[in-house]
Amino acid sequence: MDNNTRELSLEEMDIISGGQGGSPDMLPEKEGFWVYQIQSGDCLKSIAKRYGTTTKQLMHSNPSIIMECDITTGYFIYVPE
Repeated sequence: MDNNTRELSLEEMDIISGGQGGSPDMLPEKEGFWVYQIQSGDCLKSIAKRYGTTTKQLMHSNPSIIMECDITTGYFIYVPE
């Protein structure tokens, strides 16, 4: 392995195989963030555009999302204010 790659943890593999980014449960309030529930047809790019942020910031704010397509309708994510 080179310095730019690493093995995925079992949790990360589960997330990828299930496509479940975010949390199935309502997230607690967190200063500086809105809690957003993923709607059908959402992608990180459209959410980022709607809230004036970037996909990179969304992924950083939600560690369970490790790929753009890794979100699930009905799940909750943090969106930076």
